[in-house]
Amino acid sequence: MRSKLNDLVDIATSSNLTYQQKLFNMANAAERLVDPREVLGYTDEEMKYIENEMICDLNEGYLMYRPRYIVPNYSLLIEKGCEFLDLKPPTDLDELLDSLLILYSNVPSITSFPVYIGDLDKLIDPFITDEEKDYVKIKRFLNHVDKTIPDSFCHADIGPEKTKAGELILKAVIELENPTPNMTIRYDKDITPKDFALKAVEACLRVSKPSFSNNKMYCKDVGEHRMVSCYNALPLGGGAYTLPRLRLGTIVKGVKSFEELLNERLPKAAKAMASMMDKRIRFIVEKSNFFETSFLVKEGFISRENFTAMFGMVGLADAVNYILELEGLKERFGSSKRGDEIGHSILKVLDDIANSHEGVYAERTGNRYLLHAQVGASLSQEDYCNTPAHRITVGDEPILPLHIKQAAPFHRYFTSGTGDLFALDQTYLNKLDAVLDIIEGAFESGARYITTYLQNSDLIRVTGYLVKKSEVKKVEEGKAVLRNTDMLGQGTNDRAHVFERRLRKDGE
Repeated sequence: MRSKLNDLVDIATSSNLTYQQKLFNMANAAERLVDPREVLGYTDEEMKYIENEMICDLNEGYLMYRPRYIVPNYSLLIEKGCEFLDLKPPTDLDELLDSLLILYSNVPSITSFPVYIGDLDKLIDPFITDEEKDYVKIKRFLNHVDKTIPDSFCHADIGPEKTKAGELILKAVIELENPTPNMTIRYDKDITPKDFALKAVEACLRVSKPSFSNNKMYCKDVGEHRMVSCYNALPLGGGAYTLPRLRLGTIVKGVKSFEELLNERLPKAAKAMASMMDKRIRFIVEKSNFFETSFLVKEGFISRENFTAMFGMVGLADAVNYILELEGLKERFGSSKRGDEIGHSILKVLDDIANSHEGVYAERTGNRYLLHAQVGASLSQEDYCNTPAHRITVGDEPILPLHIKQAAPFHRYFTSGTGDLFALDQTYLNKLDAVLDIIEGAFESGARYITTYLQNSDLIRVTGYLVKKSEVKKVEEGKAVLRNTDMLGQGTNDRAHVFERRLRKDGE
């Protein structure tokens, strides 16, 4: 939505935002003061979809001066340093960690913080010389990231190979219990040793990270990629220009039949969003001068040819439940055969449109924009009507085996990322093998990304990112907090009740 001048006043006079949060919010509001019809060339018809909130641009703004997500190839820092920042190739662990922290402060994104900080295990492992002393340095480095990048969309990867650095990182994240960085192990049972996988499982239970991605599946679909932000699979050395989303729970309102949704309402909205994405990308590439001026491009950390765009959606469960009611069925998405049929039909329409639309400046993905299961937000009253991604609404979840069987087939559509998550009982700490079996079984069923956590812990996964429940409580009390994601977590929990997911006991 467009900003108003009053929005700037509200931000400036807020009592529950830190200085840094006010600074970023003021900048974001300024980006939305302009009329996208004048700056980006939106048509009146396209603008209607923004105004009626069927399409949400996730507050990206209309003056696109940097891509939404940037995925640098940090290995180049080790090979040749960074001329722009006057950094020489590191010769020891201290120099590496110091150089990484300096580089991170110069990597932009939609949040103004880096959404990807590297394959930390592979970056660090060659510099390990004394495990005991180096562990202290790694732990201090990770804590520094948490306090200076106060945004849980910041993401690190480890795996699929086992490394000593990877083991030290897992030990550190358990001891620190910090929300940032978010983390994924790119898991491949043919490459990842079981003992390393089990250490990752334990960390995932205790501190909600790392999540497990199906590395074989993503390598097949995306090629050389990394997991960034929430669970976004994007090309290494590139990223994503933009991520708008279709609110399916909003789009479905008022349709008289399933056929009207599939043949009229949904295709029109989806094609409008694809057209708006074209215009946003052209502005970034042709007018913003980002790729002409960024040292990240000039020194090879990223390349414009490695960028794509993400075609997002939320609210599949809400759209399906609306159609089920329209058809006179007292059933709910997640435990309804007809509901699954409706869901797949909706996603096939979106998949066909995304794969037939000739995108712009997206050579890396065949000039096609990638479907993405967006996790939801708290930007509008309409977000109360849109469950994250294709997930089953909290309160409707079936038992765990049936949940995985229902959810996994929906993952195939979302090349640029999707995931399901399960809250487990404390006793699973004594059943790490069983948790790994659950993850491997989900991957064999077609799942792309799975995460677990202990429901009774303070550090909890909201959707694709982490927060501390104690910090969310401060937000509810009107207090300022360090991380903006705590505010987002409060809003998402308020709308989707994500802190109340079904607790799984012995497969329940």
